[in-house]
Amino acid sequence: MMPITVLGINDGHDCGAALIRDGKVLAAIQEERLSNIKHHSGIPERSIKEVYKVAKIHPLETDAIAIVSLNRVYSPLEEYPLKVKIYEKLSPYIHWKSFVKFYVSVLHKFRDIKPLMKIFKELGIENKEVFFIEHHLAHASCAYRTSPWGYDEAVLVMTADGAGDGVSSTVNIAEKGEIKRIAWSTFYDSLGNAFYSEITRYLGMKPWDHEYKVMGLAPYGKAEYCIDKMRKIIRLNPKNPLEFQNTFRSYLKSMQPKLRKLLEGERFDNIAAACQAYYEELFTSWVRNAIKKTGIRKVAFAGGNILNVKANKRVLEMEEVEDAFFYPACGDDGTPVGAALQAYYEICKRDGKKPEQHPLEDLYYGSEYGDEEIYEAIKNEGLAEKAEKYDDIEGIIAELLYKGKIVARFNGRFEWGPRALGNRSILANASDFKVVRKLNNAIKQRDFWMPFAPTILEERMHEYLINARPARYMILAFDTTEKRDEIIAAIHPQDFTARPQTLNEWNTSYRKILKEFESLTGIGGILNTSFNLHGYPIVGTPELALWTFKNSGLEYLAIGSYLLKK
Repeated sequence: MMPITVLGINDGHDCGAALIRDGKVLAAIQEERLSNIKHHSGIPERSIKEVYKVAKIHPLETDAIAIVSLNRVYSPLEEYPLKVKIYEKLSPYIHWKSFVKFYVSVLHKFRDIKPLMKIFKELGIENKEVFFIEHHLAHASCAYRTSPWGYDEAVLVMTADGAGDGVSSTVNIAEKGEIKRIAWSTFYDSLGNAFYSEITRYLGMKPWDHEYKVMGLAPYGKAEYCIDKMRKIIRLNPKNPLEFQNTFRSYLKSMQPKLRKLLEGERFDNIAAACQAYYEELFTSWVRNAIKKTGIRKVAFAGGNILNVKANKRVLEMEEVEDAFFYPACGDDGTPVGAALQAYYEICKRDGKKPEQHPLEDLYYGSEYGDEEIYEAIKNEGLAEKAEKYDDIEGIIAELLYKGKIVARFNGRFEWGPRALGNRSILANASDFKVVRKLNNAIKQRDFWMPFAPTILEERMHEYLINARPARYMILAFDTTEKRDEIIAAIHPQDFTARPQTLNEWNTSYRKILKEFESLTGIGGILNTSFNLHGYPIVGTPELALWTFKNSGLEYLAIGSYLLKK
């Protein structure tokens, strides 16, 4: 039987492309990794072309193209067209569901894909079948079709983000490959856009980007001082507790004058604490209500809100939840995979073929560069004299970490999603808290309250994590044990929680570093943070790795088999 190959494309916020064949991801790339523009928005031309190179598939082998969203999602940090400004002002009066469905269907008729068609013609795929996958269906498809449960099991699928195609959250029953939506909240009733992101803006940080800073700040404050004020902004709909309801009579930037009046005199840390506490309260109640309604206790999640790892921790602690799966590339960056998987399923259903389903394994979907390419880049940057090649680069890195050095690592295929999982990472000895100041001074420039994260050998996770379970993607948080001092620089300094990567056998080269480090120190984990300059995306290419090395205070870069030292 001929394979079915689908190209998935997100041409909006956090754009990128993915290539899947028979339900398995062969390559997936975020445009920002190639352009060095964080949250790159627009046509992911480089990514589209690169996924074919990575997968070693000719574009003519493509059977279909899946485009994310009926209407392109604008970058909230870069694009703010007049129609969005007008709609923001009118939204308190015209946000009912029938109107949302109407305007989404009308605007879809005017969706401009001419720039994409130009690329398709260049690749010879302009006549391939095109599917437009509704925004939250793409999120739901990510969660369901990569979950550890087969199509023969009933799964509760829940999505939550800022908004896309007029929708901000959904509750779905997924079974036998079908995803049936049973509840949804409008853009106006968004737990993200109409609450968490606007509190982020109120605190002087960037909405749709710095929410993680509010989550990191929350443990320093006392939620009880102003949580009752948070309850005046948004709630679960009393008439349908599977939906959220904005009770503030405003949306996006227009919320700010009312927030200033509501929160006047409240401390910034208490505001962050109350925001996080109320978010967790709402989110877990939402999940509990969905389980009660459906009777399904296995839950899969996706959407940008799922980056709130503290809420994910609370979900895993719920008695009602039998098991939970959080798609790691849960934001819009992951939607090309979801769209492609959904189109693949729809083709199989139409053509009478049994669809394949592949549970998520590693996320190393990106480009890989050999030593020849890497050395050419080193020469072009004028760094050849500083480069030494080693047969055992992993052992060299472990030795440097043991000596207290900080090492940037560029090796193998780069990761899909927002987290560095060892191949585009900055590594350090997590037992020395002084490394935090060194890291921030050298490259990261993080706010003083923000934690780093550890990579922990999976066979030793119970030594460091309470209620440990495999957490291979940095999408879960845990309380830590009394042995936390061995990884003290890689946990939250206030509440001692950790957002770990537990490392199994998927990445043998990275694992070798940790095993060598373990043999030198007896410690089963190290600090792992993303390899990028502050305000830039994780590096994707040798050229960007070298540029970042040159423009930072990093002393060591292990790139392929080469070690560079300043």
